[in-house]
Amino acid sequence: MTKNYINKSVISILLLANIIISNYAIAEQRSSISFGELSKNLTTDSRLAIAKENKAAAIVDQYLGKATNKTRAEILNNNQINKKNKSSKITPLARSKSDNNYADFAIYGATTLLQDDYDSDGFYQTFSVRFDADIYSYTENQLAEVYALLYISKNGGPWIHYYTTDNFIIEGDTDLDEYEVITTFLSGYAADHYDILIDLYQLGYNDIVATFSADDSNALYALPLESADYDEPYIEVVEVSHGGSFSIGILLFFLCIYSVRIINRIKNEVENIV
Repeated sequence: MTKNYINKSVISILLLANIIISNYAIAEQRSSISFGELSKNLTTDSRLAIAKENKAAAIVDQYLGKATNKTRAEILNNNQINKKNKSSKITPLARSKSDNNYADFAIYGATTLLQDDYDSDGFYQTFSVRFDADIYSYTENQLAEVYALLYISKNGGPWIHYYTTDNFIIEGDTDLDEYEVITTFLSGYAADHYDILIDLYQLGYNDIVATFSADDSNALYALPLESADYDEPYIEVVEVSHGGSFSIGILLFFLCIYSVRIINRIKNEVENIV
């Protein structure tokens, strides 16, 4: 009977330790939530509502596969591998018929909007990126179904993928198909200046058809951003976990001491009953 009590206590303590370590790991990861829509369908009020919903979201983009946290180089390399594997299955005739009559794509421009700076330090946890993708060809009223991958770079570092849009339709050079992505960084983004890059893809193809970045517009350059775990004082306890393995080691040390005391107490109680 004593063994059963002790075994159950040890299992409970180990589960508690696992939860603590898991929560620490999650806190260290980049997590975000984004919402994409044609800009013409959004209003000032709806943008504020979306930002509020982003913060309350239970499932982040990283779990949905909308954000991979991979570098741009990794994603491009993987696309080339996929293209090579599929190329043997596409005949030259089928390829030429599906190239939108050799249409050219471009991103005409982009703008950004910052919001939600709760600690008033000049760094924002929510921002939106609005961009206008165009298609040019000899065919009138040319349409294309496209999607975009959005990347972020901290202080000139590698481009990190933070969102993939849903598919949307663009037509000619009209600005009525302007697309907007509203993003809230929840964790893993320290207060700093970040650049944005947009890669546009035509649905069904692995090659980029247009790119637009901080090199093309100051609107995407040096955005003052930080995630919610750095922005809001009321969750400052999360910051303590950033102390590293030393903090976790201390916590687990005290947990072990506590577990030994619990086991000894249970053992004494059982012996007294017997």
